[in-house]
Amino acid sequence: MPRRPSLARIALTMLIALAVSAVAIMLGFWQLHRHQDKAAAVAAHDAAEGAPVAPLDEVIPAGSSTLPDDAEWRSGTVTGTFERETSTYLRGRPVDSTAAWQFLAWLDTDDGRSVLVQTGWIPQPGEAEDPQMPEYPDSPVTVTGIVRAWEEDDGKEATDSVTRITPAQLASPAGEEVPGYLMIREYCDAGACSPTVVGAQVPLPDVSTGPHLSYAVQWWIFAALAPIGAVLLLRRDAQMEGDAPQPATASAVREPRRARRAKLSDEEIEDAL
Repeated sequence: MPRRPSLARIALTMLIALAVSAVAIMLGFWQLHRHQDKAAAVAAHDAAEGAPVAPLDEVIPAGSSTLPDDAEWRSGTVTGTFERETSTYLRGRPVDSTAAWQFLAWLDTDDGRSVLVQTGWIPQPGEAEDPQMPEYPDSPVTVTGIVRAWEEDDGKEATDSVTRITPAQLASPAGEEVPGYLMIREYCDAGACSPTVVGAQVPLPDVSTGPHLSYAVQWWIFAALAPIGAVLLLRRDAQMEGDAPQPATASAVREPRRARRAKLSDEEIEDAL
């Protein structure tokens, strides 16, 4: 017959199960929030993809301290002159699984603003080498690109290169800093137009919701199953304890000995006759 586990054991098992459920619920909501952020980014990307190319001043109005909500992924065009002394490159950022150098430079516009432009990328020939900076023209150029938001700073020190596209690691521009940067898609100088200043265009990142919603559902299912598993575990342990052989009592041990003593030997039987 199953034996009921002690109250302390039941309480401890259920407490652990509820703690596991609470953690799983929080992880599920974390994955849900990531899904919502990705879904918002996908919606913004889809909406901006169909919008026509517009002057950068219309996409990001002058005086903006932060990137407008509908600005990211828009196509903007701007005319200005590159600040050669601010040219730098992004390290540790492969392109299509290829070690790469991605080049960056501030572009000063005629209205006193400065926008950072991601001017292209080239394969990295060797880890110990430093890239040669592109030869930016002194004359005004027109750049068309995809607006992107600043990246979060990783706290690493920026020297002649950066690890994140963020003002915290970049040289200060001459004009009013435009929030966000441009991924170049067309570059036009006095002579002709080309897709980029140097190398090839940096491809846009994959924009999708990913598996976060399914992960959230999996965590919540696990949260629901944890208490059920604890109850089944307690029942199994109780069943195993009930089925275990019980230790023999003192009287049960003595009875066979008495039975052996009660049996007479052949000599005792002959003496009795």
